[in-house]
Amino acid sequence: MAEIALNILSPVIEEAISKTVSFLKKRIGIAVGLEKELDRLGDSLILIQSVIQHAEERQESDPAIRHWLQKLKDVAYEAVDALGEFEYEVLEDKVKSRRHWNPESVNFSPLFRNRMADKINKITKQLNDLKDWASMINLVVLLRGQTCLRQHQKTDSFLDNSTVFEREVDVSRILSLLRDLRSQHPISGVSIVGMAGIGKTTIAKSIYMKAKEEKLYDLAAWVCVSEDFNDQIILGEMSEHFGCSAAPRNSVNALLEDLAKKLENKTFLLILDDVWNEDPDKGEHFSSCLLKILKTTGSSIVITTRSGKVASAMKPVPIEHYDMERLSDDVCWLIIKEKFLRSSTETSITPDLEAIGQDIAKKCRGLPLVASVIGGTLSRRTCADEWKGIRDDKAWNLNSRDGDKILSILKISFNRLTSPLKKCFSYCSIFPKDFVIEKENLVQLWMAQGFLYEPNESSETMEDVGNDYFNGLLSNSLFQDLRRDGHGNIISCKMHDAVHDLALSVSKGETLVLETGCIIDQDAKIRHLRVKHDKNKHPPIIPRAVAQRLHSLFLEEVDVFISSASDLKSLRALKIVGATGGRLPSTLGKLKHLKYLDLSRSRIETLPKSFLTLYKLQTCRLKGCSSLQMFDEMSNLISLRHFYFDRRHDSIF
Repeated sequence: MAEIALNILSPVIEEAISKTVSFLKKRIGIAVGLEKELDRLGDSLILIQSVIQHAEERQESDPAIRHWLQKLKDVAYEAVDALGEFEYEVLEDKVKSRRHWNPESVNFSPLFRNRMADKINKITKQLNDLKDWASMINLVVLLRGQTCLRQHQKTDSFLDNSTVFEREVDVSRILSLLRDLRSQHPISGVSIVGMAGIGKTTIAKSIYMKAKEEKLYDLAAWVCVSEDFNDQIILGEMSEHFGCSAAPRNSVNALLEDLAKKLENKTFLLILDDVWNEDPDKGEHFSSCLLKILKTTGSSIVITTRSGKVASAMKPVPIEHYDMERLSDDVCWLIIKEKFLRSSTETSITPDLEAIGQDIAKKCRGLPLVASVIGGTLSRRTCADEWKGIRDDKAWNLNSRDGDKILSILKISFNRLTSPLKKCFSYCSIFPKDFVIEKENLVQLWMAQGFLYEPNESSETMEDVGNDYFNGLLSNSLFQDLRRDGHGNIISCKMHDAVHDLALSVSKGETLVLETGCIIDQDAKIRHLRVKHDKNKHPPIIPRAVAQRLHSLFLEEVDVFISSASDLKSLRALKIVGATGGRLPSTLGKLKHLKYLDLSRSRIETLPKSFLTLYKLQTCRLKGCSSLQMFDEMSNLISLRHFYFDRRHDSIF
């Protein structure tokens, strides 16, 4: 049985406990007449929580425990949804009562009270059954190794800078190869080949920056290719980098004409990062496109790839191979040491830790990514036993192919993240590879999903908590390619391919990318879904049972949402970006748990009146919706914290 996302269960239970305690403290349970039911639910959740750590540690070797954890996860989500219904009803009563609202005398109908009592009692019984089952499969209470739910991370301007250890020689050799080749051909290049995490992209960045600084070429472009080798997309990216006129990107001929004019008597450097294409037909077609637009010699391509076959697929353009070598153990230790000293409060490393650290460096297999991630994990630990625990982890010794081996090693760091950081990290798997992740947007999505704990201090906000979590993942080297504003604040980041693979692995069974033509099993426990839709084909269908469990839905077409809207009863985040038309259904208002709505760059003209009943909505993004007619007044949206809109809508406020 494949491992599924059960090692991130704790935050779900903790959210349910937090909500239950919150209701009891605010005396809402007394007002509703459900204090006893909520009290029993809280007790059951706390008892279950005490054995989760033991279950999570044994799940990979025991199918019965995996099954128990999945059942528990389903019930925990039901509990969170039920408590979320209380929150919605409280907010609705607050909107209707306005200034006369009293949290101790919320006006719940008898029908709602009875329905919720039945639901809470059912959930409590399921939890008690699972508690009895836990004793049958010998689950016991373990003291958690991590007692701190939240840590303030020390960050600095160096966290996002990739230090090139012992790679200057590689950069020099590749530039020399390019220099020799470009004097003989209109376009030629070098393919940097190596396994994941060996530093291919870091070398390519150094070459790119050096070429721009020394003006070795007239123009330069960087294109992240990944699995989809599409010459039209690559040519479009080149056109944008080179500052060509706005040629239609759906026309290859128009792009080629535009590029040919721009490149007349000019040379360029093109970096194609993370290329997987081994199909000679695709490679040769793209190469022929490049040859058509060149009138002079001296242009170059640099490819980064894990496959030695990629270069041969680019004929007739001559591409030289450059195989990346692993770093020495000493250099891996330097990376770990530098990461530790930059991210921790320590100014030096004790001799005993240094000895253990050098042993760990030998296990990094010469891969800078592994050394950097492990260094980040060590940076918040100064106890020798903790370092020994990482050194002696069984994952180092697993016999598997390179890709799986790296994944296992990176999971050493994931396993040592706090519960909320695990959940926040795994959620990032919903983004495509090489995707530019806006930090502010990411924090808002985490907030919508309930991943962030309540602030410790009255002066703090949920956004402050989210920023701390982001910095926590950043200090573990799980984010890279940071972009900052003029004040040094982080605006966006990316994830390394191997780290993205880790996120996909730990969220398996909970996050899915659905492509046109694919079918979802109606029994799938998917919570977060991104739909990739080919506009020339019928939109995919989301089974009702799956739709009812979804917490996130990212779309490109309104039609997919309309067909499932009435079933999305648990949805927290809805993103329909760039939709070409359509209207949102009146059932939008039935999404009582919705906290995040993004309709950016869509041609939607109107929102249904039920939009104003989304009382839990925290973030609303309507940038680039040129045809959208907004409401004149939106004071009912009492939870709204972030509203992005075009200037013409500023009369709303």
